[in-house]
Amino acid sequence: MFGLDLSSNELSGEIPRELGDLQRMRALNLSHNSLTGLIPESFSNLTDIESIDLSFNLLHGPIPHDLTKLDYLVVFNVSYNNMTGSIPSQGKLLTLDETNYIGNPFLCGSPLNRSCDDNNTTGFKETDYQSIDGESAIDMETFYWSLAATYGVIWMAFIVFFCFDSPLRRVWFGRVDAFINLFKCV
Repeated sequence: MFGLDLSSNELSGEIPRELGDLQRMRALNLSHNSLTGLIPESFSNLTDIESIDLSFNLLHGPIPHDLTKLDYLVVFNVSYNNMTGSIPSQGKLLTLDETNYIGNPFLCGSPLNRSCDDNNTTGFKETDYQSIDGESAIDMETFYWSLAATYGVIWMAFIVFFCFDSPLRRVWFGRVDAFINLFKCV
């Protein structure tokens, strides 16, 4: 098998480590799915691989250091995941540009021009950055409270608007009266 393209297939779960046994594979595309877990260490067995695209998934954890052994690797895209730690500083991974790593806020290294010393990557737990079952990492309780506060402020603005005698208020009440009279006549 020289290539495996399973992109955009709504796959979920972890990447099977058995994919690393396909040593003659040259291209692997698992992008745009809902894959979770770590990048398998067994990918370092793919000695002939030229392209690995794991972008737009829910992968987390560090990039395995053993991937620096892949001499023919030209494409390694892990953008828009939840990768952490430093990009291995050896091998072909250093020659790739930052577009292969963007969308990973806890990833650091020279391709991203983000120092690992400045980026407090230590001390994070897996649950701090991993989204659960593909759901957004938004705090729903905070969302509901802010939504309620917004509606409250809007209602208070309407009340204040109607408390003062203004031409707009008179026009509004005139239209409401006309609407009510329209249904009284019918």
